[in-house]
Amino acid sequence: MGLSIGINDDLFARDEFAAEQDAATSSHLRDRIYGLLLGSMIGDAIGGPVEFQNSSKVADLVVVCRNWDDDRQLTDTYLTDFSASLCMHSYAECRPKPEPYGQWQSLAPPGTVTDDTRHKMVLFSALQHAVEHQQFPITAKDLAKAYLKFVKHPAIAGRPEYEKLCAESFHEFWLSARWLLGSRDLKVAAPPERIWAGIPTCVGQMTMLPLAAIYAGRPQEAYRATYRLSFFDVGIAKDINAAVVAGLSVALQLEKPTDQQSRERAWQSIRDAMRQTDPYRYDKVPFAARPTTTWLDFSQSAVRDAQKKPKRLYEILEKKGQVKYYWESHFILAVVFSTIEFCDYDPLAALALILDFGHDTDSSAQLLAAFAGAIYGPELFPEKLQQPVIKQLKLDYDISVNEWTDLLHKLGDLDTHDNVVDLSSNSKG
Repeated sequence: MGLSIGINDDLFARDEFAAEQDAATSSHLRDRIYGLLLGSMIGDAIGGPVEFQNSSKVADLVVVCRNWDDDRQLTDTYLTDFSASLCMHSYAECRPKPEPYGQWQSLAPPGTVTDDTRHKMVLFSALQHAVEHQQFPITAKDLAKAYLKFVKHPAIAGRPEYEKLCAESFHEFWLSARWLLGSRDLKVAAPPERIWAGIPTCVGQMTMLPLAAIYAGRPQEAYRATYRLSFFDVGIAKDINAAVVAGLSVALQLEKPTDQQSRERAWQSIRDAMRQTDPYRYDKVPFAARPTTTWLDFSQSAVRDAQKKPKRLYEILEKKGQVKYYWESHFILAVVFSTIEFCDYDPLAALALILDFGHDTDSSAQLLAAFAGAIYGPELFPEKLQQPVIKQLKLDYDISVNEWTDLLHKLGDLDTHDNVVDLSSNSKG
């Protein structure tokens, strides 16, 4: 009897220890998920005020390398200065009026987000609906319904200015959504393949990043879930945007870097995961290279060729990036991965450089900051960056980052038992 009690006590002690370990792991993952979400929104709000603005117009708001001499190099001192310079700005200086794809408020204050966050709101609406009605797994049709219903979201309905801007910015998505749901009325529906004239955009990067939290450490499933749901991604964007989410799923479980060397290893692990996660065998297609591999390779060669000269890096990206529209999926990928490597894997300095580079700054910054938040957690970002965003999310859209984090954390646990997203290759959803 005594031996039996001893064994049971020992097992109980081990169970307690295992429970403590599980709790610590769970808390660690929740912190990283929060960092991913908040980082994405911080990047969006930082990039929003200067998106597509002339460099001379934003010179007083961001660090400026574009006016440097061609041979001037980026040093460690500059990186430190760039990191310290990062702060939130209002939209009043450059973009005072509401814009469908930008801010939806006049003279929007610092911390205001754009469509890069609103598309995530649609995804969360779909996830929350599935939880409330116990309708799993969700499919592309469920996401299409969420897009159509988004104009009736409590934060939008009753605000005529929001409803009008929403209708304009979501028009393309509504056409594709109705087609996916069965409508063939060409006045209100159109094949998903024609969305944005077939341009492979970065919308999947704007919308789908939270899926990485559901599939933390499971890049194959993260890729497939993104690929399945992203009815608005076409062409090479299907592979690139799904690979991005796969990389994020790995980032969530990396050890937190403590020095430049470990920062480099962390980002290399992300690149490796994106290259190796290829469930649909893009790398086996004859006569064509896999898009994700092509543009990850390009980002690294751009850094080597730039030789620490910012103006040279900008020139390579703009002239050799094969970009017509700066919101193409491959270009955002190239900007993010070249900039972080160019800045010796200092994420805040890289964000500052992205703002100076210009073009689609909110999309580039939100993606880079999502990776950084997933790697480091929210403590990477100073309070001066966190608080304006948290405040404006609540005021403008009644969003709580904590509530979003809890939902994703719970869905990750749920998915170990029942699929949250339909990953079946033969599904018509």
